[in-house]
Amino acid sequence: MEQNIEAGWLRPLIADRLTPYLEIDAARLQRNLQQMQQKADAAGVALRPHIKTHKSVWIAEQQRMLGARGITVSKPSEGIAFILGGERDLLLAYPIVHAGTLKELLAVAAQHQARITCIADSANGVAAIAAAHQRQPDCLLALAIKVDVGLHRIGVDPHSDTAITLAQQIQDAGLTFAGLVSHAGHAYGAGNAAAITEVALQEIALMQDLQQRLIAAGFAHCPISVGSTPTALAAPVAQGSDEIRPGNYALLDLTAWRLGLCTPDALALSVVTRVVAVNPHFAIIDAGSKMLSSDKGPHGTNASGFGIAVDEHGNHFEVLKLSEEHGFLQYAEQAPAVGTLLRIFPNHSCAVVAQSDRFVLRHADGAGEEQDIQGRGKFI
Repeated sequence: MEQNIEAGWLRPLIADRLTPYLEIDAARLQRNLQQMQQKADAAGVALRPHIKTHKSVWIAEQQRMLGARGITVSKPSEGIAFILGGERDLLLAYPIVHAGTLKELLAVAAQHQARITCIADSANGVAAIAAAHQRQPDCLLALAIKVDVGLHRIGVDPHSDTAITLAQQIQDAGLTFAGLVSHAGHAYGAGNAAAITEVALQEIALMQDLQQRLIAAGFAHCPISVGSTPTALAAPVAQGSDEIRPGNYALLDLTAWRLGLCTPDALALSVVTRVVAVNPHFAIIDAGSKMLSSDKGPHGTNASGFGIAVDEHGNHFEVLKLSEEHGFLQYAEQAPAVGTLLRIFPNHSCAVVAQSDRFVLRHADGAGEEQDIQGRGKFI
């Protein structure tokens, strides 16, 4: 449906390159990064951003310069790209169950003196990581226990004694125990900021209870690392946490906006596209699923379409469906003319960034510079 919308959605559309392409607003990005760093600093916790959202060495450098202490990565190959890009302290937030998965990462980490922290939630995982370390003993490697605080993806049951058993196994393997790690991804399904705050409170309560039981069992050094953008934005940083690991906060997206976590003027990422056809049913754009992805939101959130397209006058159109190379815009009385430039704000920025090799960093004066997306396509 077409209508004029508030000014926060509006940004100049500059026809200086072929469409479609990713664009990141430099000022919005910097403001998002600063606000999260300030929140972490005020709470006295470390900020270890998850770079799976932007996948950019350049953005990670901006986070580090503001005070971030290390990064979080999704896959070993992603970690390699960022070590080669200058990062020296990485948490690999992915369960390793085969020693060979870590071979190249640990070799590159050892070469560049980078510290790697892995996670495990099973004896199999601990054994695989220990075996990988035996093959690369000069790598600085630590191992944290992943805790399931409600997403029910991976992680030990916080009410069980599994974590104590695993901590002993980690110690027996000669590895450094790095504490507890959680991800309250189910916060995305909570619906609003108040409900997300409750998820954050439940998360830290579960983590602290398990921490106390580990300390009682003799594991005195047991830091707590929590991570999700919804909980980091909706709630105060929980007392008792040592580290936060949000990722999406850097760029944000329609999911964050719909949850009430941000205003439109915080949406730093968009896809610039052009209308290539108009028919009685739809206006057709040159950005399809290969550009926007077909993801309607993280962790089961499900928008009605695939983003909101905005023209230079503030008229907006829902991206109702996608084919590989084209998007279908719903319009009412007035369709955008063929050739019109539009800006699409996507549902899920992480999935959209993963589709492209580079983005255009757009500055306030209109200048645009291309930046590579080094973490794109890292599946192993």
